[in-house]
Amino acid sequence: MLKNISFNIIVSLLFSGTALAQTPKFTDEMPMSQLTNVNQLRDVQPTSWSYEALRSLVERYGCIVGYGDQTFRGNQSLTRWEFAAGLNACMNSLEKLIVENAISPEDIQKLKRLTEDFKNELAALGTRIDQLENRLVYLEDHQFSTTTKLFGVTTLYLAGTAGDRTAASFVNTSAGTQQIRPSENLLNSAVMQYSTLLSLNTSFQGTDNLSVDLWTSNVKPFSSSLFGSTPNVTGTFQTRLSYDAPPYDNTIAIADLIYKFKPVENMSVFINALGGEVSGELLYDSLPFPVLAPYTNSISRFGRYDPIFYQTLARPGIGADYQFSKQVSFGAGFYGNYNPGNPSQGGFAGGGNAIIAQLTLNPTDSLGMDFVYVHSYNPGGPFVAISGQTGSLYADQPFGSVLGPSFVPGSNIKIPYSIASTADHASWGFGWRALPTLAFTGNVGFAFAHAEQDNPSYYVSKGDGATLFEWKFGLVLLDLFQEGNIGTILIGNPYRITNQGSNYLKPEGDTAWHIEAAYKYNFSQNISIQPGVLVLINPENKNSNSTIFIWQIKTQYTF
Repeated sequence: MLKNISFNIIVSLLFSGTALAQTPKFTDEMPMSQLTNVNQLRDVQPTSWSYEALRSLVERYGCIVGYGDQTFRGNQSLTRWEFAAGLNACMNSLEKLIVENAISPEDIQKLKRLTEDFKNELAALGTRIDQLENRLVYLEDHQFSTTTKLFGVTTLYLAGTAGDRTAASFVNTSAGTQQIRPSENLLNSAVMQYSTLLSLNTSFQGTDNLSVDLWTSNVKPFSSSLFGSTPNVTGTFQTRLSYDAPPYDNTIAIADLIYKFKPVENMSVFINALGGEVSGELLYDSLPFPVLAPYTNSISRFGRYDPIFYQTLARPGIGADYQFSKQVSFGAGFYGNYNPGNPSQGGFAGGGNAIIAQLTLNPTDSLGMDFVYVHSYNPGGPFVAISGQTGSLYADQPFGSVLGPSFVPGSNIKIPYSIASTADHASWGFGWRALPTLAFTGNVGFAFAHAEQDNPSYYVSKGDGATLFEWKFGLVLLDLFQEGNIGTILIGNPYRITNQGSNYLKPEGDTAWHIEAAYKYNFSQNISIQPGVLVLINPENKNSNSTIFIWQIKTQYTF
C-alpha cells in the first residue's frame, strides 16, 4: 500500500511539468549516487534552512541522492533524468523498508492522509495530462510539415539622407574629366520602409536542406537609379544600404531556391536554382560582420560582404565546399545567367558568369581568414559592374560609360551602359576575436579588369586592362552594455581605379572614404533595434562631390 501511495505522489509530480526541467543538463560524466549521510554534501551546511529536512530524508528513508562531485545543487532545476535517478533510489529504499517492516504505522497513516488531502489535485493533474496528450495528437495530425521549418524576418526602416547635393559621376581621360551624370539637389527627407523574408527549410535525409526564400519590400535604394526602376537618391552606389534587395514594389518574389546536400563526408554541395549570393553558401566565419541572411550587423552594402562575392549576385549555379579538417576547407563554384539586356545570349555560356574558388583557414578558434579568387564575365549593357555596385560608376565600368535608355520599359531615367568586360578578382578577408567582447574584421581586394570589345567613344581597344583596389576594417564590440547587443564601427575605401592600360583613360585621382557606425540593441530574442549612420566623403571617388550622410533606425522582428 505504501509503495502504491508513494509512487502515485511522485509520478504525479514528475508529469505535472510545474517544477521539473525537461531537458538533461548532465551526462554520465556527472553521475548521481545515493547518500548515506547528509554530511557527504559539500554545498549543504548545518546552518542551512533545509539541512534538517535533508538529514531526515537521508537517514530515515534514503530518498536523497547527490552528484558525483559531492554536491546537492539545491538551487538548480531538476531534470527528468535526475528525477529518475532520485526516484529509483527512493523506491529501492522504501521497498526495503516495507519488507523489513521498518516503517512506523504513524508514517503510513500520514501518507494516507496526504493522498486523501491531495486527491483532487492528483485527479486534476491526470486530467491535464490527458488533455496535453490529446492536444499533442491533434498538433501532430494538423502540423504544417514534419520536415519543413519556417523562419521569418520582418523589418521596419526609418531612414534618410543629409547633405547638399547628390554625387556626380565622372570618367577620367587624358583630355580631362568627362562628366557622365550631373549632380542634383539632395532631398534631405526621412522615409519609412519595410521588408519581409519568409524562409522555408526542408530536410529529407537529415543531412540535406532545401531552402525556399520569399521576399517582399517597398524599399527605395539610397543610391543612384538601379537600371531605371528606382529614383536617383544620392547619385552613387557607394551609399547603398545592406537591406537593399529587389523587388521594391510590394510584390512577393522567390529570392532564393537552394538545395544543400552531402554526397560524401565533409563535403557540402549547393545548387542555387534562382541565383543568390555565394557568400551565404561558401563563406561564414570571416565575413566583415556576422550574418543573419539577408541581414548583417553592417548597415551598408559595402560592409555587408567582401565585394568580391557580388560577382555571383542573381546568378544561378552550383558550388561545393570540402572540409579537410577543422582548420582548413576549400570551396569552388560556377554561377551564370542569361543576359537580361539581350535574351538571345542565354545560359551559362552566353550570359554573365562567375567562377569562384575559396580557401578558408582557421588557425585557432578565434582567428579565421579566407583567400578568394573570382573570374567574372559581364556582357555589354547596363549590367557591367566590376565593383559589384559598391564602388564608383567608373570602377563598375572602367572602360567608359554612356547614358542610354532605362532597362525598365516605360522609365524615362537614363542609365549607364558599357562594353563587355571580364575581371580577375582576388581578396583576403579575416576575422579575429581578440577578446570575448572584442573582434576585428576586414578584407583587402583587387580586381584586374579586361575590355572584351572595342569602345571607340573612349579609344579603348579589346584587351586593354584596368586595376581596381578596395579595403575595409571593422571593429565589433560584442555584448556592448548588455549581453547579446553589438556595436560596430567600419572604415574603408570602396573600389577605385588605380591603374589604366588605355592611353586615353586615366586612373581615379581621389579616394572615397566610407565610415559607418551602428549599435544593435536586443529587446528580446526576437525583437531588436539598430540605429546607425553612414558617412561618405568624396563620393564617386571625386573630392568635388559633397559629403553624403545616410542614417537609419532598423527595427527587426524574427519568428
